Amino acid sequence: MESRIPRTSAHGLHEILAGVWGSGAENFRKGWSAALGAEWGSPEFARRHAEVAGLLAETIQQVQALPEAQQDRYSRYFPQWWTAVVQPDVGWTDSGRPARVLVTQETLDHLASAADLLQGTLQGTTSAPAGSNLEVLKESCASWLELLDQTADSELAPSLREEIAAQIRHLLWLIENAQLFGVARISRESTSVIGALAQASTVLTGQDPQTGGKWRRGFVSFIAASALLATGMTTLQTAIESGAGVVKEITQVVESVASSAG
Repeated sequence: MESRIPRTSAHGLHEILAGVWGSGAENFRKGWSAALGAEWGSPEFARRHAEVAGLLAETIQQVQALPEAQQDRYSRYFPQWWTAVVQPDVGWTDSGRPARVLVTQETLDHLASAADLLQGTLQGTTSAPAGSNLEVLKESCASWLELLDQTADSELAPSLREEIAAQIRHLLWLIENAQLFGVARISRESTSVIGALAQASTVLTGQDPQTGGKWRRGFVSFIAASALLATGMTTLQTAIESGAGVVKEITQVVESVASSAG
C-alpha cells in the first residue's frame, strides 16, 4: 500500500485530478465527491478540497525552484492546473459538462512529468521525502497531544496550546489521508509544527524541571521523526529507538541553547 502513496504534492494533485477525470461522473460535483471520498457540501468535502488547493500552491512554488528553462516549460500549465481545481467559469452541476472534461489528458501528462522531475530534483527533502515511516511521526504527534494536555495554563497560554494542538491534529488527519494527499504534504506540515513547538518552547514560564525535560525530549523526538520521513535514513530510525546518536546530539544542542537563553 505504501508504494501507492503520492511522493510529492504534484503527484498528489495529479492523482486527484485524474480521479475526477476518470470517475465517469455526469458532472464536476459528483466527480469531485468521488475522487475526494466526501459528500458534496459537507465540512469534510470543504476540508479536502481546500487541501487540494494547497497541493497546487506547493506544486507551483516547487516548480519555481527549478532551473529557468524548466520553470518556463511547466509554468505554462499553471493556469490549466488552477482552472481544473477551482473551475471558476462553469457550474459544477452542469450535466452538459461531465467530469471527464475537467482537464485534458495532455494537461495531466504534463503535471505527471513535472511531478516526476520534482521528485528526482528534490529527493530526500520535505518536498520529496525519501522515507515512508509514518508510524513514528504519528506516535510523536499522539505524545505531544498528551503532553500539551498536561501542560498547565500557568506554563503556557491556553490559546497558544490549543493552536499547536490544532496543528498537530491536522497533521494526524493528513497522515490518515496519506494515500489521498501524499507523503510530501505530511512532511512539509510537520516542519510547521516544529516551528510552532520551537516558538512555544521559548515562552514556557514557571515550568518545573520535569515539564521542561518532557518538552525537550518531545521536541527532539518530533524533529527526529520528521527527519526520518524526509530523508529515509535508517540511522535516524535506530537513533529514535535507542535514544542515542543523532537524537542525543540534538538534545545536547537544544539544552545548550535553552541554558544560554536562560
